Amino acid sequence: MYSLNPCRGLVTAASRGIGYIASEALASIGCNLIICSRSYERILKASNTLSEHYNVRVEPLECDLRVKDDIIKLIDKAIEVYGGLDYVIVNYGNPSREPILLHESEWEDWIEASALYLASTALIIKLLVEKNPVKATVILISSFTVAEPMPPLVVADTVRSGLSRLVRVAAREYPDKIRPLLLLLGSFDTPGARSTIEALARKRGIDPGELWKREVESLSPLGRVGGREELIDMIILLLKSPEYLNGSSILFDGSSSRIALP
Repeated sequence: MYSLNPCRGLVTAASRGIGYIASEALASIGCNLIICSRSYERILKASNTLSEHYNVRVEPLECDLRVKDDIIKLIDKAIEVYGGLDYVIVNYGNPSREPILLHESEWEDWIEASALYLASTALIIKLLVEKNPVKATVILISSFTVAEPMPPLVVADTVRSGLSRLVRVAAREYPDKIRPLLLLLGSFDTPGARSTIEALARKRGIDPGELWKREVESLSPLGRVGGREELIDMIILLLKSPEYLNGSSILFDGSSSRIALP
């Protein structure tokens, strides 16, 4: 039996990695969920696992954040199924050709990244403001590298640096409809992170394990990446945080970045 009064959550790009961990965080506090991914097969598997483990309702949906109609269907479906959303966690996939250096990038790479990170997020916020009957806490997932862009991630880092401005504007314009936050993550051991390092290692002709240690683990003075349980705890902390934490950017990177937020 599901809880009679569960919270209601939505997580994008949730079939694995950071998005799946974010889904676990919501499920662990009793939220019924809508989760989505570009791959219906993978998101169906993830939804079944979450539902069985946490005893919550999980509805899977195929959705590509680069496609406007997919996003509209996603928000409409979530509100239709649950009557509203209390929590929304916007996670993102990677641009198709990442990692690439600036001189390797093409016009299409920048258009794709702009749709993936900025246009999708702006549309999600717009739809929540217009259609969601309750005020939602919205957490956007980004990276500490937006403050210190890494050359192989130049497209993603440059484009998603605009999310902090979007969060701030939304917080000030729609205080009765959403409470947006930006979570800037350090490194975590996910399939996406491993894939990026493996691609870089192939380009450079070096061992992926050695590159992981040198350019991922060693960035933090702790000498390691973040843990799954640490990320779950952090997300729950933000979900349950005071309303006055609004429009804020939160750096959760094990001090990997040398940048201090003002």
